Amino acid sequence: MTENVLVVAFDGLDKELIEEFELENIQQEEFGTIDNQTGMKHIYTSELFASFITGKTHQEHGIEHLTTWEDENKGRLIETVAPKSIVESTKGFHRLRETLKTLLKTDEVKFSQEHIQEDTLFEKIDNSRAMYVPGYNPSIFWQLKAETLPLEYGYGSDIAAEFWDTREHEFRKKNFFSELENEIVSPRDFLMIHLHRTDFHQHLYGDPTGVMDRDKLRKLYQETDELAGEILEEAEGKYDTVIFMSDHGLPAEKGHNENAFYSSNKPLFDETPKLTDFHDKILELTGE
Repeated sequence: MTENVLVVAFDGLDKELIEEFELENIQQEEFGTIDNQTGMKHIYTSELFASFITGKTHQEHGIEHLTTWEDENKGRLIETVAPKSIVESTKGFHRLRETLKTLLKTDEVKFSQEHIQEDTLFEKIDNSRAMYVPGYNPSIFWQLKAETLPLEYGYGSDIAAEFWDTREHEFRKKNFFSELENEIVSPRDFLMIHLHRTDFHQHLYGDPTGVMDRDKLRKLYQETDELAGEILEEAEGKYDTVIFMSDHGLPAEKGHNENAFYSSNKPLFDETPKLTDFHDKILELTGE
């Protein structure tokens, strides 16, 4: 008997904090850790989600880190003169990198379907839909780095958070619930939605130290749990298997950490799954 599967990815939702704040809706029947280290080069969103939807690591699907270059040749020159590792650790190199990008008329872009060198779950499952999945079909808002515009124009974190929430987050939510509530078209065999709010807020209020105000953090996680409850209510009777997951955790002193989680409304794994294990499990559930 085949099942249809819904995956909701809460980017950056930290397993330890889920437990600390006792999120009841996020923690479904099976709740555990995802091994997001095995075979991974970076704990960055694009690479991690490419591994989730292909069942392969970067050596095979070809996506590393978070972004790539519009022009590969110019990108290689920039990486030689101002490597990302130095830019992130040495004052002044960020401005050099930005100047080179302007002079060479090229920029960094988020990875998308055209960069993946392996078929994904969305090619293998006919009746499927990807909604803003990093490394596959990232949202235009995120692709254009629009979330940082308020900061670049001198506005504070609160304005930037409101800008994200009222535009990008609400946009994704609205389209997602429109898909779930559609009474004309039957539920997909496989539907995956990526929600970036938790990751963005934790970076916004936690960087560069990684230390975020606990009250603000608790509120963010509780709001996420309320959203998870709404999703479960709407998905009931429409999707047999509901998986919540994250690609990594936050906050951490040096950025993303290993605290990725998953939960399911039914048993899936006998031991801690690797990020790449979900690919075959979803194919098994959907009969593909």
